[in-house]
Amino acid sequence: MGFPNTPGKHACAAVIEPAHVIEERKKEGLQPTGPVADGAILCYDAALWQWVGTLPGRVPCDGWLEGAYRLPYADGWILAMKIAGWGAPTAAMALEELIASGIPRFVSMGAAGGLQETLGVGEVVVCDRAIRDEGTSHHYLPDARYASACPDLTTAIRSALREHGVPFHVAASWTTDAPYRETIDELRSYRSAGVATVEMEAAALFAVGAYRGVSVSSAFVISDVLTEDGWIQRYHGEAKVDGLKRLFSAVLPAIATPTATRKEQRP
Repeated sequence: MGFPNTPGKHACAAVIEPAHVIEERKKEGLQPTGPVADGAILCYDAALWQWVGTLPGRVPCDGWLEGAYRLPYADGWILAMKIAGWGAPTAAMALEELIASGIPRFVSMGAAGGLQETLGVGEVVVCDRAIRDEGTSHHYLPDARYASACPDLTTAIRSALREHGVPFHVAASWTTDAPYRETIDELRSYRSAGVATVEMEAAALFAVGAYRGVSVSSAFVISDVLTEDGWIQRYHGEAKVDGLKRLFSAVLPAIATPTATRKEQRP
């Protein structure tokens, strides 16, 4: 049996579209007040999110976006949302609903494990493509090894990081659903192929973005390093949190600048 169970399902119509969910929320009086954001940053890290909650000018969202913030930038607004938990399915559902609400550009920003021993905790990696070793992306796009980030938005992120003086790497990531089944054989294989990081969302988010015809990119801060001798864990260290803060600050102007959205890849 292949995966997904129904071959070619990415070309089939869905029973429930996220736009239907948004319309139902409007009927229930849950439509957020205020303008639709020009872009959104998806966060996962609790310490980063605590810092976001102190940023000047932030406006708490209401309605079904309660818990998120609108941040003023230039002549518009950027939505900052903390995803409830980790993993491709949860992040993809949140992205689908934000797309259906009218937001055109997204940056997913979180911690990642380093596969290359030359990468240190706190370093920034801009992800240009992600290995699809999770389930969600295969329901959106035909089978392929990688899902790709939006090239225009990724270029904007790289330019913004340079302007802010933030060193970074550009590389592929390995997206997996099973963090406790990252094996030594896989580590060796992906490391030799130049894959820099391992995380749980990027491939799925890129696939949703391609399917829906919006711009989605991702950047990470190294929080731990996987080696054949064991796991170097610094997830709660200052280097990771400081890296996420610098990344967040740099990404704001990048996502506020309009970029050409992708062509929708749906049949």
